[in-house]
Amino acid sequence: MTIELNTKAIKGLTRLALPADDGYIYRLGVALYGFASLSSFMAELAHHMDPLVNRTELQARTGGEILSEFRKCVKKAKATKPAVGSIGRAAADMFQALNTRRSDIMHAYPITNQARQQILHRRLDKKNRYFEVTNEILEEFISKLHDVSSLLYDIRAIMKPELGDRAAAAKQ
Repeated sequence: MTIELNTKAIKGLTRLALPADDGYIYRLGVALYGFASLSSFMAELAHHMDPLVNRTELQARTGGEILSEFRKCVKKAKATKPAVGSIGRAAADMFQALNTRRSDIMHAYPITNQARQQILHRRLDKKNRYFEVTNEILEEFISKLHDVSSLLYDIRAIMKPELGDRAAAAKQ
């Protein structure tokens, strides 16, 4: 079932100059929602790896704080479930890169670019980063969400096989 979205009416709710490209706004939403989902999933797994970790409290923290706790939990879990170690490190490293990119996207500011389009722009002089947040950047980010999610499912299959992540469990 396809639902038609009246983007003109939604955009009419604000006086802000928004991008004309509805797909750009959609990609931004998927990127933000997807990152929030991964953060929540990492908090869940941190709790599965170390039941002393309060999942609810961890979910309320920043991406960097969730990542730090996740890394600690991976180290603990690999003592009893060695397969978690390499998968957890890979997931954490990939999440760290996503967290940096998410910060770039979410802390960007709107500009009118040379093509006279509204778009987000990121400038970090200290880190020598200066770029527009394009559809391509958003799509790359979204595709990497999938990669991290797959590794997290692999970890959950090891830690909680009763949850039914059988495809990932079969790889172990």
